[in-house]
Amino acid sequence: MKNKKKILFAVLNWGLGHATRSWELINNLLNEGNEVILASDGVAKEFLMKEFPQLKMFEVPSYNIQYGEKGNILPLIKNGLNTQIAVKREQVWLKRFLKKQKVDLIISDNRYGMYCSEIKSIIITHQLNIKVPILENVVNAQNHFWLNRFHEIWVPDHENTLSGELSQPIPSKLMNKVKEIGWISRFKKSDTASEELILAIVSGPEPQKTILIEKLVPILKNLDHKVILYTGNPNENKEEIHGLLTIKSHDSTPEFIKNIQKAKVIIGRPGYSSIMDYWVLQKKMILIPTPGQFEQLYLAKHLFVNHNVTYTQQSLLSFATLRRLLCENRIEI
Repeated sequence: MKNKKKILFAVLNWGLGHATRSWELINNLLNEGNEVILASDGVAKEFLMKEFPQLKMFEVPSYNIQYGEKGNILPLIKNGLNTQIAVKREQVWLKRFLKKQKVDLIISDNRYGMYCSEIKSIIITHQLNIKVPILENVVNAQNHFWLNRFHEIWVPDHENTLSGELSQPIPSKLMNKVKEIGWISRFKKSDTASEELILAIVSGPEPQKTILIEKLVPILKNLDHKVILYTGNPNENKEEIHGLLTIKSHDSTPEFIKNIQKAKVIIGRPGYSSIMDYWVLQKKMILIPTPGQFEQLYLAKHLFVNHNVTYTQQSLLSFATLRRLLCENRIEI
């Protein structure tokens, strides 16, 4: 980007994944001398405000994404309706914003309503083909309609390694707009030697985030192994120590990078942004898909079949299950 630009960078609040991967792109834009204005909500907004306190931050409408305790199909329908409403509210917000602020470029990390026909608008997403158990054609018709409003579609993957059928084949109407930009992560592979550390990272929407934490804590306490569990709450600063288990609400990026680089194996959700982080660092993974989040189940199976990554469903998670998966990853317990 040779000419300095004023850029609106809008980030979806769906746990911390979209915010953490946007960290790298925002840093790059700032290093190029661009002026960046941020827009988000919820924990994503809290994270970005902590990481970039010098930047202007605007609150934007929430998508209100949730997954029920049983992981059935009803939350999927509700989330679809919430997304429809949020996209319309985003457009209203953006039109008001652009009356007061002039920008040269809009970059949206998975926010479908953050586009303007008169300003170059780019969306970052790997979801060209959404995986759902019902009405998949209808869902993807709507998805493609929204994506087609953007001038460019940036897919964060390299030769379709991680996203599989989610980004290939490219729908014909989007073919000229899609561009692979490689994996984006705030982490870089280092020569730091792995230690005997198990890292568990819980992220994503409630109530399933808390449900997984409550299942993991007693299991991790019983492991005769050093473990750090991150609960993904950037607006808190809590730390608890239970024997070899340390529970942290959040960490600064440098401290988190240090721990993730030391880890022998990472336990966590197969959110796409998380997978990119672990892949870039060449870390072993034990993935636990969010119940009802069908894309995560697809990604876990895709990585299992094509890259020997281990996973288990949350309902099957137990001390015995986790011990077996750790052994499969050559972690002695």
